[in-house]
Amino acid sequence: MNMEDSKQILDTKELWINYNNAANALQNTLNRTSNIVGEYAEYLTAKYYGGERLIASYKSADVKVIHNNTEIFYQVKARKLNKLTSSQLGIIRSWDFDFLVVIIFDSDGIILKALEVPVGIAHEYAKKNDHQHGWVITTTQDFLNNSSSRDITELI
Repeated sequence: MNMEDSKQILDTKELWINYNNAANALQNTLNRTSNIVGEYAEYLTAKYYGGERLIASYKSADVKVIHNNTEIFYQVKARKLNKLTSSQLGIIRSWDFDFLVVIIFDSDGIILKALEVPVGIAHEYAKKNDHQHGWVITTTQDFLNNSSSRDITELI
């Protein structure tokens, strides 16, 4: 092994260790599951709406907000992509929420798009997936630009 190969192995090992240290720190800070992208999106959603993150096993919703003595429930789905392209969101197993919040991050973790989608509009775009016992939504341009959804990219 030459010096250049040895340096590359050490650089790669250092990057790997730094990555894992950062991932572990985020997981500990967010204090939930190992799905760091999803957990961070839920954290951002709760902060934006001034709500509380629900327990990870809570059926159908991730964030609850009390507004004028009314509970509003948000389901949060997130993806990390290299560019704003079509992607399937995680499975939705029930529709007991008021809004779907979709956050798409770029490969550096910057928000490319964040949407607040009324549950009825989300349901219109959902396709039944019997294998996963739920529904999936593909983030087509039509979905991302639906006029009934609210773009919260700059706000969140």
